Amino acid sequence: MAATSPKKPRRPPSVGRPDAARTAALRLLYQIEVEGSFLDPLLEQLDQGDLDPRDRRFVRQLVFGCLRWRRRLDWIAGQFTRRPVDSLSPWVLQILRLGLYQLHWLDRVPPHAVVDTAVELTKQFVHRGAAGMVNAVLRRSLREGDRIPYPSRQRDLVAYLAVFHSHPEWLVTRWLERWGESKTEALLQANNAPAPLYLRLNESQGGGDSLDIEGLELKAAGPLPGYYAAADGESFFRSSAFATGRFAIQDINAGLPAALLDPQPGERVLDLCSAPGGKTVQLRAAVGAGGCVVAADLSCERLRRVRENAARLHLGNISLLVQDARIPGLASGLSFPRILVDVPCSATGTLGRNPDARWSRDPVQLPHLLDRQREILSRAFPLLSPGGALVYSTCSLEREENDDLVERFLRETPGAELEPAERFFPDRSWAARFIQTLPGREPGDGIFAARIRKRGI
Repeated sequence: MAATSPKKPRRPPSVGRPDAARTAALRLLYQIEVEGSFLDPLLEQLDQGDLDPRDRRFVRQLVFGCLRWRRRLDWIAGQFTRRPVDSLSPWVLQILRLGLYQLHWLDRVPPHAVVDTAVELTKQFVHRGAAGMVNAVLRRSLREGDRIPYPSRQRDLVAYLAVFHSHPEWLVTRWLERWGESKTEALLQANNAPAPLYLRLNESQGGGDSLDIEGLELKAAGPLPGYYAAADGESFFRSSAFATGRFAIQDINAGLPAALLDPQPGERVLDLCSAPGGKTVQLRAAVGAGGCVVAADLSCERLRRVRENAARLHLGNISLLVQDARIPGLASGLSFPRILVDVPCSATGTLGRNPDARWSRDPVQLPHLLDRQREILSRAFPLLSPGGALVYSTCSLEREENDDLVERFLRETPGAELEPAERFFPDRSWAARFIQTLPGREPGDGIFAARIRKRGI
């Protein structure tokens, strides 16, 4: 927000206070928006803290809800404040979002408890004077919430969709141009729905449409075999099925790039931007004990996550390599029959699972990402053996990072030819020249993948 931070507030009581969950949620929201912290590490810290499981679930619900619905919550707050919302102190703004989300999205929280708690939080984190304003805004929203005016859909479709479905206008504008009104609105709705936990079976199993493991309800899901949706993610992470590595955590569409690459048993595969390792272990399972995967990444710390993933799944024959994919020097003279190039991207296909990302993305970032992506792809292709196959993939929905970049590469690169995805996935609506899944049209993340072959010499 444009407003500057207020003076450092008085420290609230510890997490043992009666409303520890809302206090924790407020702190996390402040850290994400004002301090620029990332959601995932904060959630890891939350899981390692002193809150009981029920409170942790409530904190997650509050944080994800406020992040998803941030723009609409601010619009609602703006109907009942005398000052512009972006001029409020960051603490007050987060408290209002928490209160409004509970009042208008949750039906099991008594309104009086929501208002009273918001007032107490304001006294603790700001000052008593601001508590009166918070009290008035929340009580007015209760009385008049069903009469809140939104931008006119007929006069300004972009403004309406951006506010009502809580997305940045620049994303809504480009998605309308790409996908049209119906698919765009379905995409926005999908981004605001709780994302399921998807799992990939790590070993050969029977089971049909569902598996019953330690009482876990797992149902087959997605376009590839061996993928399941977990009804209760928290129970799964506490199970021995997770601890012993029976399943990898992977979105049902995130496995499509490796499936399109189609590595064969015994092959050597390069995973050029491998962390955190979901696709790496998928490739390793495909090549079998006689094959090998070289997992390269710029960050040693991120490669540690690849190692941890592989260890939990009991998978060996993964060689870790700290390597900037834009710089030549990868094992001089070595070539690979299969290469996966899953580049860093805008990740606009994963906003349902990463609700904080929609507010941290900016169209100004795209040109810098494109330069990086082109450079990585151009450095990867020479490492491909003649006759070998490379898959370029992103979790983006943006043409510049996907279709346009690949088409330009094919025009400019001698020996590179496209192998259309529909050859490998016939009769699939999301597979034509390329793979492109779209949240709201298909379950799961938005994933792009293109298979490029190097002509034999």
